[in-house]
Amino acid sequence: MRLRINISEVKFRVAALPQPRTVSRADQTQKTTPDGQKIWVVRLTAVDTGVNSVESIWVEVAGDEPKLTLDEIAAVDGLVFAPWVNKKGELVRQFRADAIAMPASGRSVHAA
Repeated sequence: MRLRINISEVKFRVAALPQPRTVSRADQTQKTTPDGQKIWVVRLTAVDTGVNSVESIWVEVAGDEPKLTLDEIAAVDGLVFAPWVNKKGELVRQFRADAIAMPASGRSVHAA
């Protein structure tokens, strides 16, 4: 299940540049979507101005590597929470976005 997140009062700061999402720790091949798009992981600092809180999150996005600037504000479109249960029976938090881009650049990366 994917739960869309209301980010109308959230600002995102780039906390780490995009990294390839690997298949697993054992298989360092870059993960792709079923249609072949590469998946990237971006660490963002989410600042919720509505409740005055900050959290660091990792967000997956598919397509070309996002062109982001470290420690700058990024535009995030279509953010969803997609939790899943791993082999150990633990709940894993996972965030995905349709696009992450620098606001002035107009470039974005689309997810599956």
